[in-house]
Amino acid sequence: MAYANPGATRVTDKLKKTLSKKNIGVRFRIVKKIQQVFPSNKDTVPRLLTKCVYELKCTCGKSYIGQTGRSIQCRIKEHQRHTRLGNTDKSTIAEHVHPNENHKIDYGNIRVLDKTTRYYPRIIRESLEIMKNNNNFNREDGYRLSNTWRLAIPRTSDLECHGQPSSTDVQPNIAEPRLKCIGYMYDLVFRYYANQQPRPNGVMVEDEQRA
Repeated sequence: MAYANPGATRVTDKLKKTLSKKNIGVRFRIVKKIQQVFPSNKDTVPRLLTKCVYELKCTCGKSYIGQTGRSIQCRIKEHQRHTRLGNTDKSTIAEHVHPNENHKIDYGNIRVLDKTTRYYPRIIRESLEIMKNNNNFNREDGYRLSNTWRLAIPRTSDLECHGQPSSTDVQPNIAEPRLKCIGYMYDLVFRYYANQQPRPNGVMVEDEQRA
């Protein structure tokens, strides 16, 4: 006879005693708790995740966008070591944090922006993410994309600002469609560059022209 009643010790003891008088054997087992059955919804980033573009936020409100082909854990340890040693020439994060103790990087809240195994698509994605976010403290813009693309594509933060209607505006909020449009444009640029690779002199080569 199987019986499950977690947490009700008195009830199960009485039941066992009653059934034993009628020569009925009872076996009890521990039922898994609901936390064990349903995993946590927390979106945690595996520290061993590799080949990705990531974002780290500072307490000042700005963020750093970077890419790594190694594990995120390894890259974070480098940032922390350079910050601790004051190697501002080797780490943009160290340069941002070291002069001001009020700046703290939230290493426990890493945001993965993209997972790209190939190197060139990854550095292109990093550059596009830097372009999208003008509230970053990156020292460099990453891969040098064409100025035509840079002028043609506005930043997401600008669209968020200009897309919001005023308090007296009866028009519906048009920020969301604009943000979808900007996302599509960035994906278009990414696909264009990701299907190319640089020659030794740094010029991008179309897929069809590869050896």
